[in-house]
Amino acid sequence: MFIGSFVRFLLCGTCVHLEYASFFMTGHPLSVFFSFRACIEATTTLPFLVSNFIEYGQFLYVPYFLRSWVLLLRIKSAMKIRTNLQMTDKPVDPLNTKLIHLIGTLIVLLYNGMSAFQYCEVTFGSNNYTILESLYVVMVTLSTVGYGDITPNTQASRIIMMALIVISLAVLPSLITGVLDTLRKQSDGGGHVGRGAIPFILIVGSFTTEQAIAILDGFLNVENAESHLSVIFLDNNPPTEELKLMERNSMWGHRVQFLHGSVLSDDTLKRVQARYAKAIFTVSDQHAADPGKEDERNTVRLWSIFCYTVSNNVPIYTYNLSPSTAVYQKVAKEVICVREFKQYLLAMNCRCRGASTLMTNLLHQREPMNVYDEPWQAQFDDGSCNEIYMERPIDCFIGRNFGHVSWLLFKECQIILFAIKTRVEETDDCEILLNPCNNYIIKHDDICVYIAESPKERPDYVAKVIDSLKFNRNRYKNEYVPNADMQLPNDTIKEKQQQQKQQPPPPPPSSSLGIASGAVGGFQFQLKLPKLPARPSMAQRSTPSYDSFSSYQWTGGSTQQNYRILKLPPDRHAMITGRRAMIARLGHTSSSPTEDTSLPQCYLLDESPKLSDVMITDTNTISGHVLVCLHREVINIFKFVYNMRSPTIKPEDLQDIVLLCQKQPKAKTFDLISMFPRVFFMVGNCRHPDDLLRAGVKRAKQVVVMSEKECLDQYERNSDSPAVMTSHILDLLLQERPKDSYTIVNLVEKSNIKYMHLLQGKDVAEEIDVFYTPAYAAGDVVADSLISNVLLSQTYYKPDIVSVLKSLCGMPCPTYDPSPGQISNDSTTTGGGPDVTSSSSLSSSSSSDRMKSQFLSSILLPQVFVGKSFACLFETLLLDYDVLPIGLLRATDEIFGNELPFVYANPVPSLILKETDMVYILASPGWSFD
Repeated sequence: MFIGSFVRFLLCGTCVHLEYASFFMTGHPLSVFFSFRACIEATTTLPFLVSNFIEYGQFLYVPYFLRSWVLLLRIKSAMKIRTNLQMTDKPVDPLNTKLIHLIGTLIVLLYNGMSAFQYCEVTFGSNNYTILESLYVVMVTLSTVGYGDITPNTQASRIIMMALIVISLAVLPSLITGVLDTLRKQSDGGGHVGRGAIPFILIVGSFTTEQAIAILDGFLNVENAESHLSVIFLDNNPPTEELKLMERNSMWGHRVQFLHGSVLSDDTLKRVQARYAKAIFTVSDQHAADPGKEDERNTVRLWSIFCYTVSNNVPIYTYNLSPSTAVYQKVAKEVICVREFKQYLLAMNCRCRGASTLMTNLLHQREPMNVYDEPWQAQFDDGSCNEIYMERPIDCFIGRNFGHVSWLLFKECQIILFAIKTRVEETDDCEILLNPCNNYIIKHDDICVYIAESPKERPDYVAKVIDSLKFNRNRYKNEYVPNADMQLPNDTIKEKQQQQKQQPPPPPPSSSLGIASGAVGGFQFQLKLPKLPARPSMAQRSTPSYDSFSSYQWTGGSTQQNYRILKLPPDRHAMITGRRAMIARLGHTSSSPTEDTSLPQCYLLDESPKLSDVMITDTNTISGHVLVCLHREVINIFKFVYNMRSPTIKPEDLQDIVLLCQKQPKAKTFDLISMFPRVFFMVGNCRHPDDLLRAGVKRAKQVVVMSEKECLDQYERNSDSPAVMTSHILDLLLQERPKDSYTIVNLVEKSNIKYMHLLQGKDVAEEIDVFYTPAYAAGDVVADSLISNVLLSQTYYKPDIVSVLKSLCGMPCPTYDPSPGQISNDSTTTGGGPDVTSSSSLSSSSSSDRMKSQFLSSILLPQVFVGKSFACLFETLLLDYDVLPIGLLRATDEIFGNELPFVYANPVPSLILKETDMVYILASPGWSFD
């Protein structure tokens, strides 16, 4: 008796102590006193205290089952305690939290109803129901069914049931509504990133279904080694039904999640667990009406994410609509402007037909098809399945010449080694070298850049093969001069001498072809050496054929312009590239163009003209020009014109540029373009045949049709429709045109290519792949979406891919911002200007002035190679002329069935060349095969 009373007293004292502590520790004691929890505590604690002071108090019944409500409240608090105490920033799944609360409330209601009903029936009645029977009657009551087989027989039981129904009607609907709302928000993208989604990539922006598919194809491609990587899309707007369907049913459904929310809110960043992302991409909405304002919003998003993740060192990449925005985004690991790439690709297409398709295909991961509708598609598909890969050189490459390694890789593996990322000793920075000279020695810390279908193992016997092929090739050309890097191993020499004693001497080479054959490392090889012009000296191969300091003059009608190769003004280059160091030096004498070697060179006017001087009404005195068809406004096409005025172009090859638009250019736009020579403006509508004829469309060598995205002001309008309509008018007007003239159409969405073919009266399959459309294969279409979407994944997996593409496009992309103390008086620049450095000096690490000494161009196939294999062309140009072929543009052919030329990247070595083939090469400025 005494022990029982003592235990009850201790229990009551503990409960009272806890309530007393919570009463005074909180900042609002009255709210604690009148709370639901305090009432429950009092109801279950006071009877214990009273029972210690009355006779037979141990038999007093206390409704202790009511404390289950306190347990429910404590469970709810326990789910929040880690977050409330800031022990972690990982949020609890809101759906799981609400489900736990709902299920816990149901269990407490059932438990309390069973206990109260059974007590009343036993105490005030004569029925003693089992636990299962009590649960049954409570469940039937809560469901409002009421079978009537078991009913309350006492007044107290009836009161309990009525109270149970009232409580359930008051509590359960709000809990169920909360669960349904949370479920609806999650289905609309308002959920969170769970633990199962880690590791993941976070992409912030606005996305269409087509964009999302292209992005996922890049990140989750089967070639990707990160098999558990997930992709999270975060948008301000809820995902569309198409996106939600793709999330549920696509082959990537378990690795994709579409959420919505603003990254300016820390709660959203917590939901998406931004601090645990492997990388974050902020992407400007390419459908935005005002690119400038959209880039500003994208910059603010970048800042918000960076401030939230700065302690976790999460790499952040940003994609803008305007290159000038980069000045505000130095916190990003990489800043990319797709429209900048687009303008360079359009200009490259004018200088080198099909260049855009060549480089776009190198970005995409594709598998070859099994069935082709036309023969030409087989060769095009073989080339389009190639991609750019980067990795460190294997051991047997280190210490060997670039030319010999590239020669072997192509001959044996059909892999083109076309660039090296190397470290500059003077600045300790890295730069991309396109086709460094054959004497360049590959170092252990270099990164080799390849064109290949997939990463392949290099042969183990590669060193022996290189030595043997060099020996045979030089022996039969009678030009073998041993030196330190070309010495053959003694074993190899002895083996060769024994083979030569056993075999009859080979016949002397004919006047047109020498043949060398042998067997090394278990494979057969044969070298065909065509009779070529005398090998040029080193200086002849490296020095451009024009003088970069000469002044040139152009006269058309009453207009006369004087221009020369000069450095781009610092203010122009600083703002269009966003280079912070250069902007900081504006206004200082040290930023003079004559001193700053970081400035790129191009053809510039001695004196900028007035708008009236370059406004023309017709092009009667102009032919062979580039006609650019704009629409409502003259957009900023500075990068396009700059590339067309690159110093790598010979002065006699410069083309006039005519910009046809409905309005005159604005003052700022004209100020950017006016510095370039032979650029003219004409007011007219590019969809009116009369205006096109006045602009000399039939005499133009290239016609470039721009999309209207830059000045689009309505989301529901198709920005590609003006370009498609214009291309149709051009197709009708240009039924007969010079053989070497062509039209280039810029589109925003790749799916709109089919409309262009439809209007031109060509067969369009319902499900045709845009990669196999004739216009794209010829480089006559440049689609923004083919570049922008895939660049996301390529930048993540290949951090140097942007630098490689910029080098191929001829974009000025110095790898560092030289401070005033680092600026030298070198006459060579990093911006694509002529490199007059001798090839021999390139074998050692010099300054960044040698960057882009090689550039992408195309030449007509030399007659000596007609009927020969591409391997023969590759070997001769690379080893004899320091020129690296990387692909072909094959002309129309009735046998192949191609109505337009098509690009063939990295052809098979055995491919027989035709007289009409154009060869894509990486060569020094001014190089020509004479």
